[in-house]
Amino acid sequence: MAKSPPPRKRFNKAGRHAPQPRLWGKDEVLIERMSQEGRGIATRLGKVVFVSDALQGERVRVQCTAVKRDYDEAAMLDLVAGSDPAPARVAPECPCYQDCGGCTLQHWSLPAQQLHKQAALLAMLQPIAPGLVLDAPVTSAASGYRHRLRMRVQRNADKTCWLGMRRRGTREAVPVSKCLVANTPVNSVLGCLPTMLATVPELQGLREIEIDSDSTGQVGLCCYFAANPGDRALASLRAALLRTPIVALRVRQAVSKKSRRDEQWDDAGEDMAQWQELYAAGEMCLRLQCPGGDGETELNAMELAYLPGDFTQTHWQVNAALVALALDWLQPKSDERALDLFSGIGNFSLPLARRVRSVEALEGDAGMTCRLTQNAARNRVQNIRASTLNLMAESPVLPQADIAVIDPPRAGAKAVCEVLAGTGLSRLVYVSCHPATLVRDARLLQKAGFALERAAAVDMFPHTGHSEAIAFFRREAKR
Repeated sequence: MAKSPPPRKRFNKAGRHAPQPRLWGKDEVLIERMSQEGRGIATRLGKVVFVSDALQGERVRVQCTAVKRDYDEAAMLDLVAGSDPAPARVAPECPCYQDCGGCTLQHWSLPAQQLHKQAALLAMLQPIAPGLVLDAPVTSAASGYRHRLRMRVQRNADKTCWLGMRRRGTREAVPVSKCLVANTPVNSVLGCLPTMLATVPELQGLREIEIDSDSTGQVGLCCYFAANPGDRALASLRAALLRTPIVALRVRQAVSKKSRRDEQWDDAGEDMAQWQELYAAGEMCLRLQCPGGDGETELNAMELAYLPGDFTQTHWQVNAALVALALDWLQPKSDERALDLFSGIGNFSLPLARRVRSVEALEGDAGMTCRLTQNAARNRVQNIRASTLNLMAESPVLPQADIAVIDPPRAGAKAVCEVLAGTGLSRLVYVSCHPATLVRDARLLQKAGFALERAAAVDMFPHTGHSEAIAFFRREAKR
């Protein structure tokens, strides 16, 4: 019997892209409250609208910039005639404020920004710890504080270069020759760097440069290329850039398989595995003042060497306060074993090592693991063992310890917290650069018997919507 032919498959034409939602133009709205990242929130025709540059209580004219399924976005044009500005509104200090996408909260007084960040953090943590009262926030200077800036490199038609930051709401760059929040050494190099680069041929593959000044005022540069510039260009780059006060130079090439369009560079820059080292010379030095142990009251300076492009906290003063607070909350004992997870160049490991029997320092970047080992020797610290381990992998194998410090990236430390739940750990400090992942990981720790006892907001990036936090957990005694 002949088989019946198989049914014909229906041919579907490639679907067209859905049309972009139509922007609704201009309107007047009342700002009812503030979002976590510092945008005004209004309601228009029953739909939430996030309004940049607006503050709670203000009635403003806005221009729609995006229409989403659940919310819209708009930019403030001006106050409605006859209405008053919010009491916390101030005049932005930076001349680039309207264009640069960096310090987008300069229209909001610094005390109001900090109170908002504290209230937002407390609201996120109280469901986990209903009786929690935040400690005083960690704050410091709000201008001249950044010791590093990552700048986009833009080429002119005559092959000269200029440096810029991302323009608000776009992938484009806006020229910046001086930054209000950068420190003096960074601004000094920022102003003269285009002239220095003008002497270097064949730099069309150069996409970004990170300018980094250390605790002694010396400067290092990390150059990010889309493709290998070749030996000739590298030699010219070294000759042009390695001069006082620039003492360190690092050159890296993207190895990501993603598109090399400019919009990919921001994401690639956060993933160290996407970069291939082409050249490195010189070193930087972080001088870290940390409280002494065993009843010592004086401050003991530690020296941490690093390369430009290594992760270090952006605000030196806030970082020192974070280290001191972590030690104060942990109260390390001389017979205890400590874990430092996402240990970097030793920011927490070295101060901890002066207080405890031993420190196991784990870091995903092999280069920084090496530098931590060298920093331990530099400071004559002999009770640290540094190892390279992917802490983002599922179920990482962790050494046994009594206390721990966790300082993860924005993605948090989900896998680490799941593993720590089954260990004999008694106390831990979690340093967070993204409160949402802190909350997620805090719930994991809570299920494992850890109680959230203390927390504080950390204003590492004043004038921005970026929030950081530090939290202390103690394992509850079994009944």
